[in-house]
Amino acid sequence: MSTLQATMSRNLTAPGVALTVALLAALTLVRLVGLKLSVVDFYFDESQYWAWSRELSFGYFSKPPLLAWVIAAAERVCGASEACIRAPAPLFYFGTSCLIYAIARELYDGRVAFWAALTFALAPGVDFSARIISTDVPLLFFWALALLAYLKLLERTALSWSVGLGLSLGLGLLAKYAMAYFLLGIAFAALFDRGARDLLRAPVFWLALAIAALVFAPNVWWNLENGFATIRHVGENIRGAGFGLSLRKGLEFIAAQFGVFGPIAFAAVLYGAVQIRARIAERPDRLMLAFTLPVLALVTVTAFLSRAHANWAAVAYVSAAVLAAALLVRLEARRLLAIGVGIGAVAQIVLIVADARADRLSLPLLPKPDVYQRTLGWRALGEEAARLAARTGARTIVGEGRDDVASMIYYARDAGRVLAWPLHATPTHHFDLTRPLNAAASEPVLLLSRCALAPRLAEYYATVEPLGRFEAPAGPSARRTYFAYLLKGARKPIGPLAPCA
Repeated sequence: MSTLQATMSRNLTAPGVALTVALLAALTLVRLVGLKLSVVDFYFDESQYWAWSRELSFGYFSKPPLLAWVIAAAERVCGASEACIRAPAPLFYFGTSCLIYAIARELYDGRVAFWAALTFALAPGVDFSARIISTDVPLLFFWALALLAYLKLLERTALSWSVGLGLSLGLGLLAKYAMAYFLLGIAFAALFDRGARDLLRAPVFWLALAIAALVFAPNVWWNLENGFATIRHVGENIRGAGFGLSLRKGLEFIAAQFGVFGPIAFAAVLYGAVQIRARIAERPDRLMLAFTLPVLALVTVTAFLSRAHANWAAVAYVSAAVLAAALLVRLEARRLLAIGVGIGAVAQIVLIVADARADRLSLPLLPKPDVYQRTLGWRALGEEAARLAARTGARTIVGEGRDDVASMIYYARDAGRVLAWPLHATPTHHFDLTRPLNAAASEPVLLLSRCALAPRLAEYYATVEPLGRFEAPAGPSARRTYFAYLLKGARKPIGPLAPCA
């Protein structure tokens, strides 16, 4: 490492840490202002996470608990608005970018650290993610903190960094189970690096794993008590519709990585992968590749065999940002670095402007012109549910799908208890576990459904009063149509409804 650092120091003048932090802080402030200007509704996943924060636990149906704890803390600071609940995202990314600066400074020099921090902070995927609240946000922070602690342990087996590694691993697992990929990176590093192999035999490493297990244990206990609900859900999510080779899905995932991480940075990572066994590849390169390639390879294989969302390999981009910056600085490709960061800056501006005009934005040339239709209309649903509940005196509001239930829990939060009509014999989402409609629910019951077939409700309630239909605008032209029913006189235990055909 020292030879490489000396060479770079001689050839290039590094921007200081103060400048880097100032730029990252300015970007964070811009993002927070963008959240305040945004008119984008909570996507129903975000509403679901907010609902979890009202019922703090050590686990939930589809995710571990850390994000719910973060949201609960944010609400105590600044309230329950969308901007406040989303505010931890840009703040966490500020911290993650600073940690990436520290990682790159540990391995290379100040110039690589500067470009690595900006490459990550302005990756198009981070631009997008900083506008929403999701489990990737704390996950990437604790991944970066764990990586820094791991690199420090490689240099000196200090107890403090062992504790830091253990806490980071444990908290990362409480954010998202993808943190387990970190152990794969450790194993892969041991294949290429003697120091990494020696660390596996050191007591401080096993102490770190013990601390991680202790921190993660409450979620394991929650899963034991709930039939391993989260683990089963993760497995089902990976399987999708089943396994089978699909070249299209695999190639789509690979193409998406150029968009998520940025075309220049991702191309640099692929170049580094080709050079992993070459003499020009330095020890720091190999260490960063150890925490990049296994994750990318595993998720890419999953994409070819089943499916994989573009963000499933997100943890790889902490080390990938460092590697991309190091390779491009070594090649003196400063123009490419600047172009890559510039692409991210433009993407950030476009997203902020678009978010502020989301309810008016329509691109006629697209198959679905209203580009925000998936993330609009949920407020309108909640407000109409609250209005109907007040008009009819309904004491319980019910939805069928997870999306509608989660959105009404947030946007109709002052109108009454929101429950989920069970769609299957076994729970398929968190609200099936914690908020299932049953015959003992306070009546009258207000049901908001996308199905117009009232007779299917008569099996469970003696009185089914149609209240009409309404539309929730999801853009200038897109609409979701709902039908409202007032239900009284539960006949029997509530079960799945007949299909809406």
